Amino acid sequence: MGYEIDYAMGEQVGCSSKIVIADRIFYVKLFSSEPSRFFSGDQQGVIQKQISKAEFELWINILADNDADVGVIQKKLSVGKKY
Repeated sequence: MGYEIDYAMGEQVGCSSKIVIADRIFYVKLFSSEPSRFFSGDQQGVIQKQISKAEFELWINILADNDADVGVIQKKLSVGKKY
């Protein structure tokens, strides 16, 4: 499955990035001095609820094509805007 990371769309809703993988939408909000926050979104891109880092990583591992993609995704997500 392919994935798309969009920093601009994430920032429009107050997050660091938006990731679309398979048919799922997630948002990541990075902080300089506290742990990152993860959110799930609906098909219209509206944030539905905050999820744990473990749940986010579980979904990424399930939806990514392979372990190499997981590493690339995590690296790309870490360069978004920090709050």
